[in-house]
Amino acid sequence: MTSLSSQERTVIQTLLELNYSIRAIARFINRSPATASVEIHQVTPYKADIAHALALKKRHLRGRHHTLTPAIAVFLNEHIGILKWSPETAAHVLGLPFKTIYNWLNAGRLKLSLADLPDKGIRQKRQSDGRRQVFVHGRSIESRPKSVQARQDFGHFEVDTMQSGKKRGEVLVTITERLSRQHIVRQVSGRNSQAVTPVLIHFFQGIENAKSITVD
Repeated sequence: MTSLSSQERTVIQTLLELNYSIRAIARFINRSPATASVEIHQVTPYKADIAHALALKKRHLRGRHHTLTPAIAVFLNEHIGILKWSPETAAHVLGLPFKTIYNWLNAGRLKLSLADLPDKGIRQKRQSDGRRQVFVHGRSIESRPKSVQARQDFGHFEVDTMQSGKKRGEVLVTITERLSRQHIVRQVSGRNSQAVTPVLIHFFQGIENAKSITVD
């Protein structure tokens, strides 16, 4: 059985907020009730982003120590580059030394630059005498690798629908921003255009930088 995706966890959170039962949630995501139950009880109250970070942390601890997996890279690119977490916060959530994240950043292994950090790569460290010492993490912007500079654009969205196989009328629309992998889930009355289109219009009216929309 494959691990739950961040999209599935977002669906779980949405359905819990709609007071769906564990069995109904399991039907939606095509997982066993036992899998859904274990997942839901990992975090109380259930929050998809926290549950996903916890799962990444556990997976990382089971694997090679301090290995940058694709899942961890996506998590760091999203939470530092888009959500503006500090490397220290991300390191704490993932159970990593924060210097490891800076090493990955300096080596060009993340789709991030120093400008993406909340402090722009400059951190203040209080000395023992109370004065502040300023130092810069990593290399300069001019010398950073081309792989760090080459970033995809924000604003390209994918739209999909998910329907229960056992109960008619249970339909969710998932809207995913491709760069950040952030998911928005909305409940609709059916999979037809009459039900889905108003939801999409309402959502994208509030998005100024939407560049493309792909419907599955």
